[in-house]
Amino acid sequence: MIKKHQAELSAVFYKDSSSFALFDGNSGSNLLPYQSSPQRFEITEAEERRINVLRQWCVGFEFSSGSNDYLLSLKDISEHRYFDLVCKVFHVSYDDSKGLWMLFVWDGTDVPPLSIPGKLEDEEHNPLPLHIESSPLDLETLRNFFPVGTVLRVSTDRSYENFGRYFTATGKWVRIRNMSCQVSSGMWHGLLQSSSKIRLFSDNDNVVWDYMRERISGRHGHMPIWTDPSSQFLTEVDWVNVASVTLMKIATQLQGNVRCCCIVRVVSIHPFQAEHYSSPNGSSEYTMKLTLEDPTARIHALLCGKEWVKFFGGSPPPDVLTKKIKMLLGMPEHEDGNDDMVRNPPWIKCFLHLKESDGGRNRVYYIRWTKLVTD
Repeated sequence: MIKKHQAELSAVFYKDSSSFALFDGNSGSNLLPYQSSPQRFEITEAEERRINVLRQWCVGFEFSSGSNDYLLSLKDISEHRYFDLVCKVFHVSYDDSKGLWMLFVWDGTDVPPLSIPGKLEDEEHNPLPLHIESSPLDLETLRNFFPVGTVLRVSTDRSYENFGRYFTATGKWVRIRNMSCQVSSGMWHGLLQSSSKIRLFSDNDNVVWDYMRERISGRHGHMPIWTDPSSQFLTEVDWVNVASVTLMKIATQLQGNVRCCCIVRVVSIHPFQAEHYSSPNGSSEYTMKLTLEDPTARIHALLCGKEWVKFFGGSPPPDVLTKKIKMLLGMPEHEDGNDDMVRNPPWIKCFLHLKESDGGRNRVYYIRWTKLVTD
């Protein structure tokens, strides 16, 4: 039955008497529904003819796919705002530690970069997490994600206890209605409430094609959409005409001892105190761990020895090194790393050198061939 609810027309499904089937609207497609009710649905010849008539009509008609003021892309999200999202569901899993189901969704855009709260001194005992989920996904699962665009983690609330048993849209495009987002450890985290709804989309929907075309053929490529190809960065690299790749690409699709150019933000450094880098034995012993992020992932990378010297332009005195570290982290000059603060790291360009061992099970990233430019 078709009813009006909150100024929108909806099809009401009655469990004891209703059945339905949804078909692709493109002319020439088969007559197999891409979603149907649990009850057996048998299409009649008259209904087949009606579907073909509707498909012919669709050829010259452009749908808005339900677009309205509530529909946002991931690049436009903000905290504590309810919105609709058209996205592809890459993966669904149960987080045992949190006791909640989690969806991993993508619409091709990049979430807005966030400021990072907290004390830098906390990094030693309570480092920034690399992901929202309690345990990292296995490499095979991650390789199913696109290497560009943010894969947002979306958690259900307690009302979705049996969500995983009935959800059948993994690998498909959906419209999530009435969801929200919050920020956790400087990362975006989506939330489903009991009032949220998920509607399956056809892969051939106009909105889906627009989203895919915008990112795949867009001018940004593997660069974050928040940067410009002509941007001036805080760093210089030894090879200028090398295309950048995302951290997700590096972490999931590249193997062996390879070097890659990427555009990232430094969200944390350990140790951050300049005094730590004044060893009487010289700079060859210096090892700095940086937490890097782009819209696709967070990773740890090491800056060691001669590459450390190259990056910081020699072995600067503590006050100069402190100033450079603060610039890298987006900290005000007057702030101290022991104070509660909010830092806004700038984008930098750097080269990462991936080294694998133990048959690829151990992967270590090194920052190399990069220099910080502060003048």
